[in-house]
Amino acid sequence: MATNERKTRRRLSLEVRPNMSSDETSLRMLVFGSSSLLQMSLTHTVSGPGIFTRDDVNISVTKKSSGVVQKKNITLVNTPNLKENDFPDKILHKELRKAVCFSCPGPHAVLFILDPFHVTPDVLDILKQVIHYFGESILKHTLIVLYHEKDLSISLDDAVKKNKTFRELAEKCGQNYIFFNEEKNRTEESQIQALFAKVDDMVLEHGIYSNLEYKEAEKRIQTEERFLRKSREKEIRQKLKELENEHSGEALASEKTKYEERVGLECREMAQLVVADKFGFTVRIVDYAAAIGKGAFAGALLGFAVGYDGMAIGAAIGAGIGGILGGAINAVWSFMTKSFSEVR
Repeated sequence: MATNERKTRRRLSLEVRPNMSSDETSLRMLVFGSSSLLQMSLTHTVSGPGIFTRDDVNISVTKKSSGVVQKKNITLVNTPNLKENDFPDKILHKELRKAVCFSCPGPHAVLFILDPFHVTPDVLDILKQVIHYFGESILKHTLIVLYHEKDLSISLDDAVKKNKTFRELAEKCGQNYIFFNEEKNRTEESQIQALFAKVDDMVLEHGIYSNLEYKEAEKRIQTEERFLRKSREKEIRQKLKELENEHSGEALASEKTKYEERVGLECREMAQLVVADKFGFTVRIVDYAAAIGKGAFAGALLGFAVGYDGMAIGAAIGAGIGGILGGAINAVWSFMTKSFSEVR
């Protein structure tokens, strides 16, 4: 009985409802990896070729790919490879802003792609950066994908479990890991099925990942979508009129639906680009308390009541009060100047 209930819930997890955007009905996965090649290989396997060109030997910008795979709407958002690139903070922030906007309203899973034969200690540094920008709770939504191309007879599971770094990674990610055999997938597509099933199970347990950044970004994207759609009202009316002249009955309804979906997708993707260009990372609630104490934390919550800008100002004022009481003048001044610069 429980098994049937789980299958039903899984089917309903991506059910299309009226007025839902394509991003809301997509299975969204944020992709990090120990190498650009591994990220590209998995993306090609899931989404098909054409996402990356031959010149893309190093993923240095965020790339989004969408499509229908095994009757599922899939969106993969490849982040810049953090192992092969040493980004200035400003550039990294910009690319991760895009990753947030492209995977709004939140990813169903974060895929951390590794070579099972080369799980070295430096991959922990990648995970530390992910946690730094997205928060500790991202770990509950992280799936380690051990990607390899050959169908080997040896037991990779036993071999990998002997690796100290992997054991530490697996523990941090709640033992959420999966082996992905490319050669086997080419003949059976069983590996993609297993990947999707694992992500579905994680969503059933934890839901999709979200935080202040995602909530704020989604709110801004929806506002921008409405503006873009309004700016195209004349074009939309004209096109619908043309369809009414060309079709009737079920054919007309079908064509209208296709057109509306296309317009919705175009407005959504344009809105994501616009917001990604303007959007700034907020400081997570857990970081407020840790960085500047209870005074700032209280100020942040008071400021949050009047919106994003108010949150930054409230946090700055709260930081002043809390910091003065605690004697942390230098830390307070640094936080206040950062908060006001974010508001501007």
